[in-house]
Amino acid sequence: MSNDKADLYRNKLDRLYAIIQQLRPDSSPQDFEAFASYFTTDCLVYLKSMNLHSLPGISRQEAIEDMKDILGKIHIEKREVLLFALTSDEYTVLCEMKQRINVMGEIIDPFFETAVVTFDEEGLIKVFKIYNCWSPIVRIVQDKTGLGPYGEGEKWKNFEAHLEKTANARIRKRKETTGEGLNKGCCT
Repeated sequence: MSNDKADLYRNKLDRLYAIIQQLRPDSSPQDFEAFASYFTTDCLVYLKSMNLHSLPGISRQEAIEDMKDILGKIHIEKREVLLFALTSDEYTVLCEMKQRINVMGEIIDPFFETAVVTFDEEGLIKVFKIYNCWSPIVRIVQDKTGLGPYGEGEKWKNFEAHLEKTANARIRKRKETTGEGLNKGCCT
């Protein structure tokens, strides 16, 4: 494995996460464009968790939309890399992190997360996948908003309707802008 390549990718991810830590829902369009500039135009981005039943972003614009959605509830206050490894393909890295996150005013510390990131030949992020357990986040969001998967009866039906509405809106928007709905090899 190439140490130079690993160092290059580590520096890129560190710079990306520095931007993410500074972003807020009301950040300027230029700040969000700076975030998106780390990704290919046709990226595949799972910013929440691969465990969640949500559609990935499939473009820089969808990565921005997903980040804005997340920032409405969560932001990273502190990040420590525990492990960084370049895989044998020399384009994919594994980055295990311990973070302190703020969820709607409540702190979760530690919050562990692993990013599996694949870069292209130009050093842009082609695939960005996050693995973590969102249970502590969901509990806080559900307590504060009433929406979440840990409800029963009417609360659960409202949450399911919210998920369906959100997914359908994304699919409609994709069809309008690209002519594709779920295609792109991500969720068909």
